[in-house]
Amino acid sequence: MQASENQRLKLIRKFLKLKQEDFGATLGLTQGGYSDIERGKNNVSGKIKIFLKNQHNINIHWLETGLGEMFATSIEEDDFDMDDFSEENDLNEKLKIEIEKLKNDISRLEAENKLYAELVKSKDKIIQSLDSQIKNK
Repeated sequence: MQASENQRLKLIRKFLKLKQEDFGATLGLTQGGYSDIERGKNNVSGKIKIFLKNQHNINIHWLETGLGEMFATSIEEDDFDMDDFSEENDLNEKLKIEIEKLKNDISRLEAENKLYAELVKSKDKIIQSLDSQIKNK
């Protein structure tokens, strides 16, 4: 029996090692709203699919069908068909463009990683502050 979209969504979350609350937040959902989708109470909407593609680089075809890879590749098959190249220069130019896209992806991911690290530190400081307030009472 093949997994449903909802079950594949849970696989994505588990693969990313995120809690329902954290993963749901990346999709603009509360923990409860996300949980309803994961349990199959609600369907995976088009809006959520857009967030999955934009926020996590999820291959929507895989989400819908279970075919292919979980994550989208940076070089789309339609953009990289060898029959389209009449000269070696065309190939070199397309490869340079793809390399630049990958460099941009790396920069974006590094920035996101830094932001998440800062958020964790901030969260830890808040927890420590609340903990000391509780102990002082």
